[in-house]
Amino acid sequence: MDEVRLGDTSLHVLSVVRGLPSEADAVARAMDATRPAVVALSIGPEELQALRSYRGEPLEPENFEEEIYVAGLSAWEPPVKPPPCFSEAVRSAEKRGARLEAIDMDEALYADAYVDCVSALEVVFQGRLERRLRKKRFAATTPRDFVLEWDAEVNGSPGFRRLQSRREAHFASRLRELTGQGKTLAVIEVERVAGVLQALRA
Repeated sequence: MDEVRLGDTSLHVLSVVRGLPSEADAVARAMDATRPAVVALSIGPEELQALRSYRGEPLEPENFEEEIYVAGLSAWEPPVKPPPCFSEAVRSAEKRGARLEAIDMDEALYADAYVDCVSALEVVFQGRLERRLRKKRFAATTPRDFVLEWDAEVNGSPGFRRLQSRREAHFASRLRELTGQGKTLAVIEVERVAGVLQALRA
């Protein structure tokens, strides 16, 4: 877990692997260790609302990127959706009376950022990405290494890298706002953590 000083306040950042059941334990331990007043999740407001009310069976992957992600992580643990790291954060925060905050863009803002960052040609080339991903042999020896390797493939083109950088900057901006309102624990997927920390420390 990383700690960042923002003025007179410390922000704790927990990097997590989306989907791994064991990450729920890591979130619970972080909650015990930090006892935050605010729990910030790297998901959008709509996803947080859905997560708080979801009581159904585990969900299936929505697209080929998620299919490859699930297949790759299955070498270590069978992944679950909704992600246990976020489900546990919601459960623990509600149990403790901590405030929950979504720090990713809402759907409208994300759509605008996507159009601004990703070219039409890059969208066309997504079909090639699917073929490449299905044939790729990942070299990772840990779940975190796999996720970083997977992310480098999925977001490897300039437009998608710009999009993810914009998301990371948005996370950092939201976290700066929240840390002024109480002790904050941020639960962020591992592939975005380095960019968020860089933006916070800039």
